[in-house]
Amino acid sequence: MTKAVIIGSGLGGLEVALLLAKRGYQVTVLEKQRHLGGCMQSYRRGNIMLDTGLHYVGGLEKDGTLYSQFQELGLMTLPWKRMDIDAFEEIHTPNGKYFWPQGIDNFIHAMQQYFPDQREGLEKYRILLKCTDEEWMQQTSAWDYINSIISNPELVDVLSAPAMCKMELRRLTLPLFTFVHGTSAFIESSWRLGGDGNMLVECLVRQIRQYGGKVYANKEVCRLVETDGKVTAAICQDKTCYEADVFISNVHPAVTLRLLDDSQVIKKIFRRRLASQENTVGMFTLQLQVKPESVLYLNRNILVIGQHGVWDNAIEEDYVVKGIMISFPLADVIDGFATCIDILAPMSWDAVKKWENSQVFNRPDDYKEMKACVARQCIRMATSVIPGLEDSIQCMYSSTPLTYRDYNASPQGSAFGYRKDFRNPLMTVISARTPVHNLLLTGQSLMLHGLHGVTMTAEHTLKSMGVN
Repeated sequence: MTKAVIIGSGLGGLEVALLLAKRGYQVTVLEKQRHLGGCMQSYRRGNIMLDTGLHYVGGLEKDGTLYSQFQELGLMTLPWKRMDIDAFEEIHTPNGKYFWPQGIDNFIHAMQQYFPDQREGLEKYRILLKCTDEEWMQQTSAWDYINSIISNPELVDVLSAPAMCKMELRRLTLPLFTFVHGTSAFIESSWRLGGDGNMLVECLVRQIRQYGGKVYANKEVCRLVETDGKVTAAICQDKTCYEADVFISNVHPAVTLRLLDDSQVIKKIFRRRLASQENTVGMFTLQLQVKPESVLYLNRNILVIGQHGVWDNAIEEDYVVKGIMISFPLADVIDGFATCIDILAPMSWDAVKKWENSQVFNRPDDYKEMKACVARQCIRMATSVIPGLEDSIQCMYSSTPLTYRDYNASPQGSAFGYRKDFRNPLMTVISARTPVHNLLLTGQSLMLHGLHGVTMTAEHTLKSMGVN
């Protein structure tokens, strides 16, 4: 029986582990944190569970983009609830209010009703949403292409707004391929999980163990042993050693290379290539616990966009919030009322870099003041579309890219892994294979990010191993 060690229990690591276990591999998953799941995990504050990264999922209807993969992974047994079909996204700009319906044709029809003079461009956009695997899209600017078919800047923002917290909307680099993949599946159909993110993690872990696999927390891999050109063992911080035939890393590629500092196979040019990759922005997240029966649960997301627009709108060193996404977790809804509300806003590493040497639970006062300032802006923006929200807050919890760096070992707290660049896709799209033939990569820094992208990448990693 072929032995496989998977480093990291984020979504990609657990998916690869389960797919290999189902194909007869003897699988061991090693996670450095005491909680499994990476960005999919949930954590408890008081009497409520809060999610770190799972807000909604696209493409789960039958024959949808993600349906067959979730079927094989056993995830379609979870209690998914479809979001409002006629309005799963509610978008507020300084000039108007817009609703996104589900279904590509329904969506295009709605946009044509809002923007009748853009009918021809929207027909081209319809074709684009149904055409997701063309190579030319990886070498095409998302910003330039959308603006070449859509002449109304307001419509460009409306078409882009929900992507604000799914990818880095950077004019200079974002490939059209990434934009379309991160948008089209949600328009097909959008779903929330009727529980917290741990439910998804536990479902995968339970199946891995049913197939004979082992999943360990508190097992930080500190070194990979290379012998005769291949990895033979993973050494953990607690001195335990795990030997295997194949090793798959779900941690950031730059972190993976540090585990092989003395490799004779990995050349300097490969290290320099990965070291030169830029990381995407992170997220400022604000999680509110609200008073009982004070805020109605909404089965849709709300996007609030300021004067700056959607593109290149991350919080920078001026700490101005330019746009937010409001999400209503389904897990703790009581009699139609929300218990918690999540607010997200893109945030650059530069905004927190001056505190990079601080540690969790020991941040300086000016960092805490910055978080409070950003939180106040987020609450004001959210209250402008949810009247009375500010007065309904019982308590709040906030996090920045520093938080994600320290808990998920994501360099610079990047929310979406390496930055893809349409100008140089060969350099910025990372292969699952490494120069060490039995060491592979998976996760969001490779092909695509997000739950949809990571699941596709897990399949890609298996194909790179020659596993169907």
